Amino acid sequence: MSFSASIRRSACLLACTLATAPVAFAQELPIDKVTGPELRQALIWTGHLELWDGDPAAALQKASKAWQAAKGYEQTDTLSEDQANELMAEAVRHRNSVGWSILQDKSVGLSVGVPTKLVKIASTRTLNGGTIYDFDGKIGFVLGIRYGDFTCSNFGSYYAFVQRRLFTKTTWRAMSYDKFAVFEKKNGQQTYFQATCRTSGVAFASISLTDTQAKSYGGLFGALADSLIVSRAFNPTAVPRPKVEEDESGDGDDRPTDVAATSSKTRKLPPNVDGEGKTARIELQPRDGDDLSTRQVFEKVSGAVYVVKAQHKMGSGVAISDRELLTNCHVVDESPNITIGRNKKEQNATVVSMNIGADRCVLRAENKLPSWVKVRPYDDIKIGERAITVGTPQGLELTVAEGLVSSKRIHKGSRLVQTSAPISHGSSGGGLFDARGELLGITTFYFAGGQNLNFAVAAEEFARN
Repeated sequence: MSFSASIRRSACLLACTLATAPVAFAQELPIDKVTGPELRQALIWTGHLELWDGDPAAALQKASKAWQAAKGYEQTDTLSEDQANELMAEAVRHRNSVGWSILQDKSVGLSVGVPTKLVKIASTRTLNGGTIYDFDGKIGFVLGIRYGDFTCSNFGSYYAFVQRRLFTKTTWRAMSYDKFAVFEKKNGQQTYFQATCRTSGVAFASISLTDTQAKSYGGLFGALADSLIVSRAFNPTAVPRPKVEEDESGDGDDRPTDVAATSSKTRKLPPNVDGEGKTARIELQPRDGDDLSTRQVFEKVSGAVYVVKAQHKMGSGVAISDRELLTNCHVVDESPNITIGRNKKEQNATVVSMNIGADRCVLRAENKLPSWVKVRPYDDIKIGERAITVGTPQGLELTVAEGLVSSKRIHKGSRLVQTSAPISHGSSGGGLFDARGELLGITTFYFAGGQNLNFAVAAEEFARN
């Protein structure tokens, strides 16, 4: 196999990062409603973005066609809405399979992606006037800082030093004014190394995989290339305080995930639970009346939004009747004990209807609920109108945020509302409302590789005809 073929599925994102024409990434690429950064990262995680010489946009176009070909679709200049959703969902599944999370060290001023299902940070230590963040796990992972010897003023010397002392059999290399990367295949091992300079020092990160591991995890090279971020206020002499924002489900706050990424296994439903994920208690309300302010919408709907707790997971739920709430199945999972609460008052709830594949679950509260909301019909929702989220991101009860309805999509038969309104960990199961306080959807997932690429399952999907 040629070098080009072996590395294509690994260090491709660096080529994007080091390209000499960065304006190409800010423009809309010729892929319908999928922006350059979002498409680039989705194609990296699915293993279709290749190294290139020249136009990055052309490379993305080529990679998107390669993905279409792999799926048996006709190769076209644009992705359909279903194809775009499928691509992003596939990328999310690959990313989640390695527990891709963000390690941040705000005191130093850097962050990097970490595959937390493969490695865990163990400690930090000083070494030769720098700092090393040590990781334990199945693969080689290194994060480090140098100061006192190399900065941007002599970055070329560091580039030469790395190749002379650390990577003597470099297979591929690239450099720009403030970053460089090298890739080496030697003795059954593949290693990707990237460094970024600032006036105060240098930060670097590296991933090493065996040839066998690279077949499954080769996308980590490219993911690392895009994730190493060093602040302009980088302070390599600060006391390191790394913190990993875990993405593994079940380890605290729930992480919004994709409808298609929920378990595809056929599970036995609990007693007295149907498999539809629907309820007949929903009342549909077409848009009628003038817009309310965000404050007024919050005051109108907040009484219907609850924190949902199930074992180690936490999410949200929205009441649509005096006893029933809508949420995502990946929030409640297989937990036998579910509580709903607001204002420090909790009560038990049970799952009465669950469609695992569509991530729709209906809960029934033990006691009557004082407030609930009406549902906006999907066909009545307009792209470009205001959208307001109310949920429990990061466990912060009744958090409100505002955006727009970015698009309406159909994915594997499920109607989705795409929104620019923020969604974070713990937002799953929360409400996406219109400017009249009617429920548009249940916030379900976001694409972490993009910006403001957030999705809600249309609330009408929960309605039983």
